Amino acid sequence: MRTFPIFISIIVILTSCKKPKVDCTDLEIIAPKVILVAGQSNTHAGLGLDASIDAPEDGIYQLGRFSNDMCIIQACEPLDHHTRTDDRIGFALTFAKLLKLHQEGSGDILIVPSGFGGTGFIDNHWNKGNDLYQDAVMRVNHVLTKYPDAVLSAVLWHQGETDIFLQNPDYQASLDQFINDLRTDIGHPEVPLIVGGMVPYWVDQETERQAVQAIIASTPQRHLNVGYADPTVPFVIQKPDNTFDEIHFNAEGQRELGQRYFAEYLEIVE
Repeated sequence: MRTFPIFISIIVILTSCKKPKVDCTDLEIIAPKVILVAGQSNTHAGLGLDASIDAPEDGIYQLGRFSNDMCIIQACEPLDHHTRTDDRIGFALTFAKLLKLHQEGSGDILIVPSGFGGTGFIDNHWNKGNDLYQDAVMRVNHVLTKYPDAVLSAVLWHQGETDIFLQNPDYQASLDQFINDLRTDIGHPEVPLIVGGMVPYWVDQETERQAVQAIIASTPQRHLNVGYADPTVPFVIQKPDNTFDEIHFNAEGQRELGQRYFAEYLEIVE
């Protein structure tokens, strides 16, 4: 099996969107619709941030990290995932903008960014009791407790590459247990949860990758209120040069993926 580059976890101090570096204060939010975004680097590693296309929007916020830890701040790219970088984006802001438009007048949107590059189940980061799992659960429960009028609208999950690289023989069992545990621990057993497919070009190179992609794609058949954001339908998400950073969607692909996550969300709730 071919290996892929090991992700290096780098925290970059950013100056975009004029985020305060010390002593943050929560921005005021109204009846927030909460979106948990979790998994590994394809939650946020799309190269090609465009300040115009990826601009923040009024009424869309995030639960910050780093110097803004646990504070409600503006949701601007790059979102405060564990391993954010200043020139890359994910699919969550596109999803949030579509949700805001769809639910216009019914409250604000609050993203809880929790992606961490190069992490999985087999390396003990996303199982119940592991560090990243517990962090995500804590943050969601914090928001739902602090804001009684908050609604947990969706969980957006994108992961699989690390478990391929480290050869997890029980990926389906790991993923299924994660979904059951997460829903239980955040107190929402039927919350809409959408899983996303990995980069098609990268997946197509190895049968092991295809097997895990098939497990991810079939998740809606095993769980209630689960959708699959398919990177091959209605067209294959590609890059001008698929061999460059082949394991990651670029920014354009991330925006398209956000639309597909949202389409799956609508299939569940409507």
